[in-house]
This record gives sequence, C-alpha cells and structure tokens, in this order.
Amino acid sequence: MEQLFECYEVSEEKKVPLATLSFQGHALHWWTSLVRDKRLRNEPTIVYWNDLKSALRKRHIPSYYHRELMDKLHRLNQKNMSIEEYR
Repeated sequence: MEQLFECYEVSEEKKVPLATLSFQGHALHWWTSLVRDKRLRNEPTIVYWNDLKSALRKRHIPSYYHRELMDKLHRLNQKNMSIEEYR
C-alpha cells in the first residue's frame, strides 16, 4: 500500500479510504465492525494511515510474531558464519 501511496502521491486524508477499499472477506468484516462499533460509542473513526496499520497489526498479527522474526534473524547463517559474525 505504501508504494501505491507514494507512486500516486496519495494525500494523508485519502490513505485510509483507499486502503480499506481493497479489504475483502475477514478484513472487510473486521473493518466494517470496527467502524460501526466506534460510531456506536461516539469514538472517532480511524483517519490516519499509521493508526490503521497499528489496528491491523493488533488484530491480525499474533503478539509473538515479532519475537519469532527476531529469533529467525539470529539463527540465519552466511556460509559458516552467524549473522553477528558476518556483520
């Protein structure tokens, strides 16, 4: 999405509507439920791209995912050297 935003010089106020247009299936259901719930509680809806990214990560990426990625990075090898040795 960010590459598209940059390529087409999408303004900040259009990023969230443009991104959510591409939602399908579970993501679309999550988004419409989130918007509806916020309206019912008189809370502001998500307007900024960074806030939407955070909400998506919170909802769809398990809390342990970052730790697993870091573990994989530390286990990487370049020939017979670890990443730390190679660096």
